[in-house]
Amino acid sequence: MKRILFLVPKVAGPAGGGKWNSQWTHTLNEIVQSSIWKVITPGVLTLAALCDPDKYLIDLIDEEFGEVDQTMEYDIVAIYTVTPNVKRAYMWAAHFRLTRAHVVLGGVHASMCPDEASRFADTLFVGEAEITWPEFLLDYERGTVKATYVQALGQVDIQSSPIPAFNLLPSNGKRIIPIQTARGCPHGCRFCNLRSLYGRSYRAKSLNQVYAELEAARKINPRATIYFTDDNLFCDKQRSTKLFEIMERLKMNWYAHSDISFGEDERFIAHAFRSGCRQVLIGLESLNRGSLEELDEHNFKANYVDKYKMMVENIQRGGIGVIGSFIVGLDGDDAGIFERISNFIEDVGLLGASVTVNTPYPGTLNYEQLHAENRIRTYDWNSYTIFEAVIEPATMNYRQLNEGYIRLLNMIYDQHNIMNRRSKQFERMKAAFLRALNTQTGSHGSQSNSNEVYHEKVQDLVSIRIQRQDDSEL
Repeated sequence: MKRILFLVPKVAGPAGGGKWNSQWTHTLNEIVQSSIWKVITPGVLTLAALCDPDKYLIDLIDEEFGEVDQTMEYDIVAIYTVTPNVKRAYMWAAHFRLTRAHVVLGGVHASMCPDEASRFADTLFVGEAEITWPEFLLDYERGTVKATYVQALGQVDIQSSPIPAFNLLPSNGKRIIPIQTARGCPHGCRFCNLRSLYGRSYRAKSLNQVYAELEAARKINPRATIYFTDDNLFCDKQRSTKLFEIMERLKMNWYAHSDISFGEDERFIAHAFRSGCRQVLIGLESLNRGSLEELDEHNFKANYVDKYKMMVENIQRGGIGVIGSFIVGLDGDDAGIFERISNFIEDVGLLGASVTVNTPYPGTLNYEQLHAENRIRTYDWNSYTIFEAVIEPATMNYRQLNEGYIRLLNMIYDQHNIMNRRSKQFERMKAAFLRALNTQTGSHGSQSNSNEVYHEKVQDLVSIRIQRQDDSEL
């Protein structure tokens, strides 16, 4: 039997130093590192599931969860690339080519920069791989492997995708299990390379398929939190409502990505909460309308910015914590943006905030613009962590961007502020639990039984939901 390694390299950081930002203190770096939700990349699990177990022995190593055994010999090494890990991916590719393994590079960065990546690979994958990976394996068995396998945009029928190989999750990677129910997003943001990878269409798995994946994940860890990795889980409201019904039956807690329109319908929010939704990451991006203008295809965020506060309050009053995602260093930002974000976070009581720096990833409109304007300071991919400034901002200088960013992060991760936000959200969640239980028991349930269930739910909330995952970046 042949042995395959699926490898997800870790991010080396600026100058390979391991820190997310070269100017952060060790303490700040550790705090941010510990707050990030770590999950195995879903696409790797999907490709592993496409390997015939009668022909291949599979190992999966994500360096965030374990180390590579350099004494192990492999026939095929498939390495997943994103821009901030790609230089380390190239290092591992060189290592394994010396061992005579057939090295495959794929993922987002390899797809966006194929000419660069092909220099380090025996075979390069461009785009999605549910179709091309089985073709590659067949070619490998025949001895007719091609140098490049290219998937046309938006042509993969993900309703034919297999259940991911959750059995390959390491023991320390089972607390949060990723599931992707659909690919695509309607907004077309300038900083996002999603459409360069998936195309413009929105493609969803069947709900029966999603249910089967959820059952498979529950077998791996019945108490796992499900992280729906869709870029926008609530694109199709009718489908989302049916997904809520599935989650209610399974009694599993879950997190998701959404846009701010999730906050418009309080009944929809309440249903999401009853189904186990505990946190959503929402791309607010900026509080400055000038920064939001033309940031996405239809000016969606600019049109909603005046409603941000009300929408976030609706969601959190419904018991669901909001992780607000912001980008600093956008062209409309001046040096006052950091204080505005800080005040908004505290005023609204966001459960958490993910603040990153405007980073021009290859394959984005943002990259094309900043490259053309000669405003990209470095093309050292190790610096593209989204926490390190790599551009010349338009309305402040580089030093102001760095210093203001660090001040803002120190405020967000101040322990007093964390506990204050956590405490407020805990009270909102308790109230939401009580409302949900009163709805469920109605006039047919006894008050004593309602209280018993209420206290059981609150204890579960305290023990596994609030302790660690408030200020997180998905």
